[in-house]
Amino acid sequence: MKRVFGLVNKVVVFLSETPLHLLFSHQVMVLRFSGRRTRRAYAIPVSYGRDETTGKIVCMTDASGVWWKNLLSEDAIEITVKGARQGVSVRVEACDQNAIAQALAGFCRRSRISAFFAGVSMVQGEPVAGDLEAAATRHVLIELSGGGEQSLSLP
Repeated sequence: MKRVFGLVNKVVVFLSETPLHLLFSHQVMVLRFSGRRTRRAYAIPVSYGRDETTGKIVCMTDASGVWWKNLLSEDAIEITVKGARQGVSVRVEACDQNAIAQALAGFCRRSRISAFFAGVSMVQGEPVAGDLEAAATRHVLIELSGGGEQSLSLP
């Protein structure tokens, strides 16, 4: 399965700056950053959504992965979203389970596939609280904003 996702990720990264980005850019963006030690360039596709209360763009990833740890020492990265690259401020939240659960709930409400991959059951369009709490312990929240704390404008 890792090989399949690896291939899909490479295709998404390639297509993200072509007109074919329209196939997925309504819910997938590419985070571009350098490794902490190696300074190797990374391009990681992630699902995203806008936090209704802060206006920030939020992404979720599994905490067991290692790539997100490169973002801990970064203040700013580049993203490719809707066919365009732009610089953004980045903040990683790995400890505040309430913040992670709140963002994850928004993802689950917007996308049943996000709920499925997070292991969160849905009942009448709402995430099951116990599943959401358990999933929050397994996820990391990545918040993106425009220069400083202002809202990020997506093309």
